[in-house]
Amino acid sequence: MAIQMKILVAYYSRTGTTKAVGEYLAKELGADIDEIVDLKERLGPVNYIRAARDAKGLNATEIRCEKNPVDYDVIVIGTPIWRNSLPPAPHTYLSSHSLKGKKVAFFITSASEDREFVFKQMKQRAADSEIIGTCGILQKVVKNGNISDQLAGIIKTLKAESVSNSQVHLVE
Repeated sequence: MAIQMKILVAYYSRTGTTKAVGEYLAKELGADIDEIVDLKERLGPVNYIRAARDAKGLNATEIRCEKNPVDYDVIVIGTPIWRNSLPPAPHTYLSSHSLKGKKVAFFITSASEDREFVFKQMKQRAADSEIIGTCGILQKVVKNGNISDQLAGIIKTLKAESVSNSQVHLVE
């Protein structure tokens, strides 16, 4: 008998693009969803410049999230890219939660296809976990509302990984 594992989709989104992808993934996977909220103001031109500087310096920030990833078997973490770096909120999330022994996947929304450096940053912060997949999606694809084709591969991978082939033995 296969056992369904608990999945969490946690995402950080400043403008709503990453949120849209996170909500879509959670719906398709039947997963719980959790927004990583940066308690520092990041909207507006001046705050955007400060945010980019914080990202480049890998500065931590104060965050709020509702769910503890320790309570899940599979954790999917989503983020945008700021100045070719991981933004402070997902950086803090990954640095402050132990994902040891968990199955973890990452998704990134970005204006360009240059995402490998940020995936590397994320993987380094989740080094004790089992990385089961990554997915990058362009912001313009999200804005056009046609993300299903772009996410089909990662959804298939996550669905396969979320089912354990462990046998459950019932004792009479």
